[in-house]
Amino acid sequence: MKFSVAFIFATSASAAVITGRQNTALKKGTQTLVLKEQGGIPGNECLTFRNNGEMVDAACVNTAADRQMNPSTIGTTAVLNVQRSFTAGFRKDLVNTQACVGFNGTTFLAQDCNSASLDPVTFADGQLVSASGACQSGHDSAAQITVDPTGKKCAKLTSTSVTATAS
Repeated sequence: MKFSVAFIFATSASAAVITGRQNTALKKGTQTLVLKEQGGIPGNECLTFRNNGEMVDAACVNTAADRQMNPSTIGTTAVLNVQRSFTAGFRKDLVNTQACVGFNGTTFLAQDCNSASLDPVTFADGQLVSASGACQSGHDSAAQITVDPTGKKCAKLTSTSVTATAS
């Protein structure tokens, strides 16, 4: 019973978010952030995007576009816009599109901001949280981020405001 209630809530929350941003362009925020996981792997605490769009912990290089995100909006929905660009060899679906951080049911990764299935992730109160309630919970031994779909065990992050680097 608990599972079905949580599933219905997540489905309803995601549907409400999708409805609030349909047919609306991304309005990129003015701030650019680099996020650092508190208690992350020493020397690899900052979040970055691999060529395949997955989020992992890596060295903190504030001038690297693959570590930069912009708090933005699509309609009335808050999103995190991904600063870096992607190539057809890895993510052809993200070539010449605006990428946002989304939750795919397993992990947080770069996804097309205009995707109808985007479960947008935001940064608030030192946490990365999706519209459906999932949160980054830390990282594994390979420095890949972990996500708690229930939103009960969330990692703390700090942000550094930086000058955006061209992707």
